[in-house]
Formats: sequence, C-alpha cells, structure tokens
Amino acid sequence: MLTGKVYVVTSPELVNAVARNSRALAFNPIIAQVGKRITGHDEATSQICQHNLNGEHGPGYVTEIHDKTVAALADTYSVEQITSTMLGEMQTYLDQAEQKIHINLFAWLRHAVTRCSTTAIYGQENPLVKDGEKLDEAFWDFDESLNLLILDVLPHILATVGDRARTRIGAAFQTYFQHYVPGQTASSTMALKRHLINTEYGITPWNAGRLEVGVLIGILANIIPTMFYMLIHIYYDKSLLRRIRNELEAAAVKSDPDGRTRILRVVTLRQKCHLLHATFKEVLRHYALGATVRYVRDDTLLDGRYLLRKGMVVQMPLAVLHRDRGAWGEDASDFRPDRFLQPSADDVGKGIRQASALAFRPFGGGTSLCPGRHVATLETMALAAIMVLRFDLEPVDGSLSIPAPKQESMATNVFPPAKDVRVRVLRREPGEDVTWKFSMD
Repeated sequence: MLTGKVYVVTSPELVNAVARNSRALAFNPIIAQVGKRITGHDEATSQICQHNLNGEHGPGYVTEIHDKTVAALADTYSVEQITSTMLGEMQTYLDQAEQKIHINLFAWLRHAVTRCSTTAIYGQENPLVKDGEKLDEAFWDFDESLNLLILDVLPHILATVGDRARTRIGAAFQTYFQHYVPGQTASSTMALKRHLINTEYGITPWNAGRLEVGVLIGILANIIPTMFYMLIHIYYDKSLLRRIRNELEAAAVKSDPDGRTRILRVVTLRQKCHLLHATFKEVLRHYALGATVRYVRDDTLLDGRYLLRKGMVVQMPLAVLHRDRGAWGEDASDFRPDRFLQPSADDVGKGIRQASALAFRPFGGGTSLCPGRHVATLETMALAAIMVLRFDLEPVDGSLSIPAPKQESMATNVFPPAKDVRVRVLRREPGEDVTWKFSMD
C-alpha cells in the first residue's frame, strides 16, 4: 500500500469528489496499516483491526471504535466536561507562569497542555503524569520519531528513542487498563468506551496500551502547535490583541461585586466571540499543512475523468488547498482572521462566515472528520482567551517574531515551530488581588 503509485489531488472540487467516494476511496485501510507501524501492536491485534475494516458486514473494531469516539466527543456535556477538567488542571500552570520571569512559550505550552489535556481524558490515574516517570516528555520523543517508525525498518535500531518511548508509554497504559473498572475509574466517556470496546473484541491489555499510544497523537500532536501559533499571532499583532481583548471583556467576562474575582465564560466564547473564533480558524488555515490520504479499494473514475487504480493511494495536501486563490482570494498567503467574519459596523463582526468545505479541511472531512474537533476548538479558544486577559507577553530579545513551522511527522497536520520563542510574562493587573476562574456557561 505504501510503495505503489500516489495520486495527488489539489483541486478543491476534486477533493470533494474524493470525499463523495468514501467507500471506494477509504481512510480505514490507511489507519490499519500505518497504525500498526506507529504503535507496534502485535499481529493478532492487527487482524482484529483489519477484520470488516470498512463495515461491509456490520460493525468491525475500527468502525466501532470510531463511531463510539465520535459519539463521546460530539455530546455537548462530554465536550464541556473534558474542557472544564483541562482548564481546571491548567490553573496551576497559569499561576506558575505568573511567577516566572521568562518562559519558552512552545515548551511551556507543550509541557502544561500535554499533562492537562490527557488528565481530562484519562482522569487522575493518567499514566502520563503518574509516579514521576516523565512520560509526557516520552510522548514527544515518540512524536519526533514518527516518520522513522512509519518506515518500519529496524525501529529498535534506526528509531531507538521513539521505539523506547512508545514501549514505556504502552506499558504504562497497559497497567492503566488492567486496573480500569467501569463505573469506578473516573475518566472521560471516550476512555470508558475505548476500554469497553477493547474488552469486547479481545484486545489484550498489552495491545490496548500500545493502541493508546496512537490515540495520544490525536489528542496532542496538532492542538499544541495550534495553541502556540494562535497566541503568537495575537500578541504579534497589537491591533488584533486589542480587538480580541475588547471582545472578550464585552462578551465573555463577568466579575463578582468587589471585582476581585473575574470569570471567563467558556461556552460563550464559541457563541459570541466571533473574532477569537475567526483567529482560530485562520491559524488552522495557515498552519494545517499536512495531507489527507485515502486508499483506492476499487478502480474508480473520479469526477467522470480520472481513473484511479485499485491498490494505489490518493493524497490531498492541505498546504495547497488552504492557499488556493480561487477559494481564498489574492491574499490567500496572508494571515487575516477577518476573512472568516461576516462584516458588521462594529470591530469584531456579527458572526462567523462559513468557509468553503472544499478548501478548508484542517480536521479532514467526510467519514474521517476528526472526532475531537469540538474539544480542540473549545480548549484552544479558552486557553488563548485566558492568556490574553491575564498576561502581556514581551520578547526577551528584540521584537516578537513568528517562527516558521518545522515538518516532523507524516501523521500530523499542524507542525511545531522550527524554534521556540522566549518571552517575559507580565501580569496585566500588577499589584491587584485579582483571581481568575472559569465557568462553563
């Protein structure tokens, strides 16, 4: 599958034609083969994953785990519960940042969000943060080795660091699932459903641990670079920073009578903070640069014109779609959040303008639309909001700059910065006894 001809589709209209042919041009076969290379699960588990892969004869492991994950992460209560837990965990790191003189912004985000986002999914027994093992750091060693692991050529020699990291993480999750008791272990619905389906299909705890290593990519690898680039663009553009702060103060912040407690209303961000939401979308358009991939299951005549042969691969590079001038205009290469706003007389727009589904695919599309997109959106917007409300960030050396992304993995869409940005964290209310909190309204 990974060594045959590759068809590259760059036209938004043809991308839509690929999405309409989800049976013949399928994502699941890619997941089944590449997933084994990424996680290193055994052959018996691979056979379970590949059985009834596309749901031809009712549910199979891959289709069921996908559908149950979609259901768990589409439910409004679950999304808000995960986000609330993540933000509650982040309070400690935000308070610590206030005490620091300087931080490396991406490194700080990576450390804090890795620990907090996974705790929101797996609960207080989260293997990444238990027992001082520093498995949160091991995940990023694994992530940086993904390309070599996907090649699957002597990984214990050519990808030693990544292979050791996934072994350690897999073992920790093996223990987690061995001790997982439905109804007693406090976790997200997503973690519960994964445990139940793994048990139903006879996935051993060792292999369940290995499979979870791959799930961490979806939880962490795209959202943290997205958070970094959202913050760096907001602080880089003083006009954008001012407008977003004004929008947040007007629509999403409430105070107690004495003014000493200020509360960020998280769900309101999605409903009323249109400029913040537009900035998030523009970050994704600008920095989601990976590729969507499909496997050709049957000879397919695409759009009545192009014959795609069975057994080949279709690749749709987001970097081309997200810079398409026909869809985005002559300024497609510019970072301009207002392109996502419906015009209005005020400074922040009256709503979000729907982007072309053909040319805006940061979360994929069709049957492979990212299940975690709602959580990722709310967590990113909330973290950006609380940062700009609480802190000024100033560059330690010179002026603030926006580093270019560095492609590290074929398995992710948003790449980390090629270099970190060292900033000075300044509280916006110096000397004032102000406490910030979150509410899910």
